[in-house]
Amino acid sequence: MRGNVLSARPVRRHRSTRRRQDTPDLPRRKVTPRTIGKTYTSADGKTFRPSMFITLTCPSYGRVSADGTPADPGTYDYTKAARDALHFAALFDRFIQNLRRFLGHDIQYFAAVEPQRRLAPHIHIAIRGTLSRTELRQVLAATYHQVWWPLVDQVKHDDGNQPVWHEPSGNYLDSATGEILPSWDDALDAIGDHDQPLHVGRFGQRFDAQGVLAGSRDANRCIGYLTKYLTKHVADCHQAQTDAQLAHVERLAGALRYEPCSPTCANWLRSAGRLPGRAPAGGRCRHSYRFSRKARMVSGGWYRPAWTAAGVVAARARSLMVMSAWT
Repeated sequence: MRGNVLSARPVRRHRSTRRRQDTPDLPRRKVTPRTIGKTYTSADGKTFRPSMFITLTCPSYGRVSADGTPADPGTYDYTKAARDALHFAALFDRFIQNLRRFLGHDIQYFAAVEPQRRLAPHIHIAIRGTLSRTELRQVLAATYHQVWWPLVDQVKHDDGNQPVWHEPSGNYLDSATGEILPSWDDALDAIGDHDQPLHVGRFGQRFDAQGVLAGSRDANRCIGYLTKYLTKHVADCHQAQTDAQLAHVERLAGALRYEPCSPTCANWLRSAGRLPGRAPAGGRCRHSYRFSRKARMVSGGWYRPAWTAAGVVAARARSLMVMSAWT
């Protein structure tokens, strides 16, 4: 008899899919296999399909001054601001998922993340098709992202008592007691059904939505605004020039001192060889405190030529936004 006693496929954790009680339900339509939005007819019989340029922001963490620094740093919610930035891409993915369910078709989009002056991320989205501001407000109110990660509120291993790596067992040990520390998977398994998520991300109430017609000046302006981030790093958007701005950046970095930036980051264990606020290669960037996992997002499932140059991606954004020309 041949075969494996234990399955090679990892056991999947199951979290409750019940919606939060503090969030309104999302109206849903039957999803149809199309990507084209609503068609409008003018008085002279011409038909057209306009696109939309939408900007979504994070919620308020406290009142800020004109230079983006908090008016009262003591009451500014730096922890929430930093966590919202880390999980911003996941929140956007949930928004697109909800928008497709709400509209009833597979929408196409091209989006770019940009930091505001207060260093909170906001996102600009070119969407093929239209929806009303009332409908957009409904989808935003029903959109949230829960982060089921181990709690990091208490620091159990400070700079003088960092965990040590035990090569024979392949685990980290408590340097004082020699006890084997739990792995990331062990910590996730310890989260019970009655526990609360580490973080719940939501968009802010303020947004901007504009209809755009093919060939118009607004269409070219929006396309240029999106594609400039193909070669521009988010950390280069705003440079700290005053002492208040430098202090603001330091406080944001301090909010993530013991925070993991991803499931592969051992910072939550205070692992040996890594200083506070220093993630492994590919992890958190101090200057942008890692604005989510990606700064440019584009929908799939439609024709794409070879990715040979930035101009090809710009052409995709243009085709996405202005394909609804007058017919």
